[in-house]
Amino acid sequence: MENRLPKIPHAFFKWYCRSERYEELHGDLEEFFYERIEKSGLRKAQFGYWIDVIRCCRPYAWRKLSSSRVFNNGSMFRNYFKISLRSLAKNPVSSFINVFGLAVAIGITLLVYSFMEYDYSIDQFHKNKNEVYLTTFFADRDGDTSQYGKTPRPLGEMLKADFKQIKSVCRVEDRRVVLKQGDNIFHEVVRFADPEFLQMFTFPLQWGDSRSLADQHSIILNHDMSVKYFGTENPVGREMLMVLNDTIKKVFTVAGVAERFPKSHDIEFQFLVNFENLVVTDPSYDKADWSEFVSATLLQLNTPDEIDAIRSGMDKYRKLQNLAAPDWKISSFAFEPLVTLHERVARIKDGIARDENVEGRMGMPIIAVFMIVLACLNYMNIAIVSAARRLKEIGIRKTIGANRLKIMVQFLTENIIVTCFALVTGIALCAFVFMPWFVNFSGWPLELKLLDQNVWIFVGVLVFFTGIASGIYPAVFISKFDAVKIFKGSQQFGRKNPFTKVFLGIQLVVACITMTCGVVFTQNHDYQTNRSWGYDEETGMYTAVPDQAAYEKLKAAMLRNPGVLSVSGSEDHIGRTSSRTLIHLGADRHYEVDQFAVDASYFETMGLQLSEGRIFQPYSENDRRAVVVNEYLVERLGLDHPIGTQLELDGLKYEIIGVLKEFHHRNFFQQINPTIFKLADEKDYRFLSLRVEQSSKENVHAALIKEWTSLYPDMPFQGGYQEDVWSGYFFYVGRSQTFTNVIACIAVLLASLGVYGLVALNVSGRMKEFSIRRTLGAGIGHIFSVIVRQYRLLTVTALIAGAPLSYWFAEAYLKMLFAYPMPIDYSGVAIAMGLLLIVLLAVISTQLKKVVTTNALTELKSE
Repeated sequence: MENRLPKIPHAFFKWYCRSERYEELHGDLEEFFYERIEKSGLRKAQFGYWIDVIRCCRPYAWRKLSSSRVFNNGSMFRNYFKISLRSLAKNPVSSFINVFGLAVAIGITLLVYSFMEYDYSIDQFHKNKNEVYLTTFFADRDGDTSQYGKTPRPLGEMLKADFKQIKSVCRVEDRRVVLKQGDNIFHEVVRFADPEFLQMFTFPLQWGDSRSLADQHSIILNHDMSVKYFGTENPVGREMLMVLNDTIKKVFTVAGVAERFPKSHDIEFQFLVNFENLVVTDPSYDKADWSEFVSATLLQLNTPDEIDAIRSGMDKYRKLQNLAAPDWKISSFAFEPLVTLHERVARIKDGIARDENVEGRMGMPIIAVFMIVLACLNYMNIAIVSAARRLKEIGIRKTIGANRLKIMVQFLTENIIVTCFALVTGIALCAFVFMPWFVNFSGWPLELKLLDQNVWIFVGVLVFFTGIASGIYPAVFISKFDAVKIFKGSQQFGRKNPFTKVFLGIQLVVACITMTCGVVFTQNHDYQTNRSWGYDEETGMYTAVPDQAAYEKLKAAMLRNPGVLSVSGSEDHIGRTSSRTLIHLGADRHYEVDQFAVDASYFETMGLQLSEGRIFQPYSENDRRAVVVNEYLVERLGLDHPIGTQLELDGLKYEIIGVLKEFHHRNFFQQINPTIFKLADEKDYRFLSLRVEQSSKENVHAALIKEWTSLYPDMPFQGGYQEDVWSGYFFYVGRSQTFTNVIACIAVLLASLGVYGLVALNVSGRMKEFSIRRTLGAGIGHIFSVIVRQYRLLTVTALIAGAPLSYWFAEAYLKMLFAYPMPIDYSGVAIAMGLLLIVLLAVISTQLKKVVTTNALTELKSE
């Protein structure tokens, strides 16, 4: 019968099996194979043969490795190690370029690893992370379905009563208040939560008892707030006054202080008080109102697999909520597990968690790949070109019996050894340079955990991958050399290798991309700084007020100041707060919009400009049912003639009387939202806004603070210049620009080192040629053109290919970060290409100087 044994498992068996047992064992395997063919067919027989070969792979069948072979292998690798050290010492320039380039790439990659490890470990320290779920819901808004992290107020208690699978429920609501302790008075955010909060989440207390959250007169602080108010002493038993306004105040006793939160956390708190205190701080608070929401409703289940039963029973609550609040019709409820909440929180509106790592999660790995690619290409180019100095060594090794595989193993081993040196340097760079700078720069609490075994697994894989990736092509290329041609001197090798040009071209393209991003981000920073916000922020000023009485007192005082041109009151303020509401156009068109409740003079005070129509009239009762909208809302509604259009808001009809030109009440990272303005009730004023003379800004600001201090010495001033509302935004934009510029400089540095190494090796191999040219009368210009000639076409080709890629990458990067980025053109690409050419010419000029300063006669006399 024809032998149809599978070749691969047969070869594997021959490789591992002892020669003296091969006939005996494989005879049995063949017999079983042919029996299976007769009984079950060829395919099943081949599968059975695979299984038999694997089952026989046991110690009794393994081929023994002779001690001489082990010894020879050990000696061989020791020899490779010595050769690597000698090669590094003999060629310090190329060695520095290889080790430093790989070290920088490894250091940045370790920084990226630390970031990704931090990001994926966020909130993973909670013991109940698999059993805790955030309740969310989906709602349709003009055809778009959005997910919300808030929930109807009564939902939590009803779920607890209706589902035995739920172990506990926790409602969460955040409120801004003033906290006072002794002379310390600050505006703070207090988290009102059910006592189960500290059982669901793993926030152990440094002092006090977590069960004290059940007491309505107790307050629990995090570690930083404890230090802020009480220093390093134990504050348990001390009192703090919570001030909501002139009439609502309550004294709390400190009952606990949390230990420092783990660095990788998202959900947190500054102050915790019992949820029932909401009724005290807000007398109108109705826990049974389905039309109102809490910030979050969290569930803890007995086991995670019980969530399906709860999910299938949510239709009852959807109907209750939709009946009570038609403006907020829920299409479905959903439950987000805590263990994966951080990965999805960016898609959830109004949630208790946040995600500030989205851009980093996308951009940081790309940066690491760029750096590794640049460093590996550097090594490949320099290894190939510098191999010209080792031709005789390669020829001798082949003559005495080394085959191609051994040559490849030698060069790969040398490369991995070089990579190990680079690893040590890279770890030092990461720990003492990159990491401290990045932590201080970004604020992310990253750390390189050298005692973590996962770090070393990653490092091992990184070294192996980098060593093989950067060394495989040079090893394959060099191992092909013919020993006879080497000794005859006919081996064609050196500067015309096409792959070195391809690799250098890729380096230049990557450097062009990163340099373009650096230039474009610098241009974008200027563009964002000078972009109009759509109103007059330069002469604006504001302060938060606790109630109408405070507003009236402060208004009267500021109107006496000659530098004040206009004063207005509002419930919301541009850049500080706005509310979300739902408007209806007809029976089936619903739009979620930003709402500002203001007085009639707010538009003048803030410098908002009308596109058409009019603004509110002072003391007009008719305008109580009127709204002023922005142009984007008119566009969304598709209104050709918006003035006079009737909208439904909170069950009442409102008429559009004016349309404002576009303005930004959020930063430029976010798109302009549909926005409406309506008249605010005076009792709801929470902000006082001023328009002042440009020359009197500092005096008015000082007078405003002085007046506030005299009226409310126990409440901290919370206001300032309108233009400073966006200081955090501009800080972030500047930070992004700086980071991009640093990465661009590193990329150009690595590319420059690669060019320097190639040019230096090329020039050193042609010194006699250049000496002859100089002897025959060649000038500096001619020598320079000869050196540049072989890189001219390559550089032009790389830049032509890199220009559109750089344009596309920079444009995509800006659009990822900014809703309103700079309109990009090719000026940024042109500037980047020009800077890159200058750097390359400067690098080549260093070798030109070497040629010019070398004595030509001395060089011609040398062997």
